[in-house]
Amino acid sequence: MRLAILGNLTHTAILEIVPAWLDWLCRRAEVVVADALARQLEFAAAPFKTAPRRSVHQNCDMLISLGGDGTILSTAHTVGRAGVPILGVKFGGLGFLTEVGPEEFYTALEAILAGHYEVQKRIVLEARVLNSPDTTPLYAMNDFVVDKGGQTRLVRLKVMIDKEYLNTYISDGLIVATPTGSTAYSLAAGGPIMPPEMKAMVITPICPHSLNARPVVIPDEKVVTIEIPTEDTQVNLSVDGQVTRKIVSGMSVEIRKADYAINLVRKTSPTSNTFYDTLRIKFRWGEDIRK
Repeated sequence: MRLAILGNLTHTAILEIVPAWLDWLCRRAEVVVADALARQLEFAAAPFKTAPRRSVHQNCDMLISLGGDGTILSTAHTVGRAGVPILGVKFGGLGFLTEVGPEEFYTALEAILAGHYEVQKRIVLEARVLNSPDTTPLYAMNDFVVDKGGQTRLVRLKVMIDKEYLNTYISDGLIVATPTGSTAYSLAAGGPIMPPEMKAMVITPICPHSLNARPVVIPDEKVVTIEIPTEDTQVNLSVDGQVTRKIVSGMSVEIRKADYAINLVRKTSPTSNTFYDTLRIKFRWGEDIRK
């Protein structure tokens, strides 16, 4: 098996732990390390190859992403439609996408190298800004967020579903999230939790100025269009919290399911957590938190 590795260099624990992991991995597989990470590691004679981050996954069977959920999202943007499975190793806080903790790295990788894993497909959303000089498509594994940016006033956002009028939201903005993204910003804004295998997306208003405005779950084959119906208005379009474009009156954002998915690696051992196990653990469900 040929493995690629990249990591979030802001986590100092990665730089402390990873050299021992690489020594172990390189005796069992061919390993390629993102050059930025490799430069931070102390190897007199590196037992691995290096490649730029943007291409480290090429010709690899699996990509190991070291960090939190944000690192997984960044890794997903790097991999794009190449389809290389991503294994997340957790360094960070609350995480729904990272599969392996540092304490179980060796046992998990031993099982994965023996073929004991499965690949779970996560849908990706595609957005295009219509009536804009830049119509380059944008892709999100978690969500697209249209918000008022630094303005103090609320914005009006008209939403169409397959060209059928849904609502005009007066709010701080809107989130259009995948099932994967339903446990991120959308959840914080009051949206529902969706299992990752659901074929759906959710539209969640941010601080709506109406008690009647509620999140709406729709099938993932629908097309969501967000328009700015008022003049002299500017909003931001954020992509997985990492990319922003300015949207002004006369433009609109068209969001649909992309023609590719992101593949995440899951362990298949009897002790592996399911999605519902993860929810219960992360949110401490089933515990009496009054104690």
